[in-house]
Amino acid sequence: MFNTLKFLIMGYYFSKFTGAEAAHLSPSAVLIINGVLIALLLTSAITDTRQGKILNVVTFPAMLAGLLLNGIFGSTTGFVWALIGWCVGMAIQWVPFMLGFAKAGDVKLLAAVGALKGWAFCLFGFLYGAAAFGFLLLPWLARRGELGMVGQNIRNYFTTAAITQAVPNTPAPTVTKRFVPWGVGLAIGFFIALGLEIALGRPLWFSF
Repeated sequence: MFNTLKFLIMGYYFSKFTGAEAAHLSPSAVLIINGVLIALLLTSAITDTRQGKILNVVTFPAMLAGLLLNGIFGSTTGFVWALIGWCVGMAIQWVPFMLGFAKAGDVKLLAAVGALKGWAFCLFGFLYGAAAFGFLLLPWLARRGELGMVGQNIRNYFTTAAITQAVPNTPAPTVTKRFVPWGVGLAIGFFIALGLEIALGRPLWFSF
């Protein structure tokens, strides 16, 4: 009985902390913020595809817009909510960035989304984007003629591990371009989160 009650209480507060009501935003305010978000995502996906980068001139104004808009429409509560989202967005990609697995533009894109839409939207959109990126990566490698080499490397790795019964050294990389447009995958993930939020009122399909 106690566990059931605790589960319901956690679900209630989680739902209140993930939607626009957590920042005390009106429908018109949400509409404005969503417009900024869509412009941010489309622009970032285009520049990452064409130039291989997400531009500061796009992400920094979006961060500022997120903090200001949530602060204006949601008062102190909205500003703090946006600031938490900004911090979570920075934290998600900070370690991969420090290890050289992500670009600075990716970190700033997540921070901007967090400032605009809050921590839960940023977190779940990132997870959806990671899944979408996996599907994008296969045709991307195939178009560059590198998918077969990647598959061969994976087969060789597991064959060596099975024969030697030990963890072999990491295979030499076969992908000639270090970065693929991760920003496109992120944009898709955030659009999925936005669609869920519009349809369900929260950026996730399940509930407690």
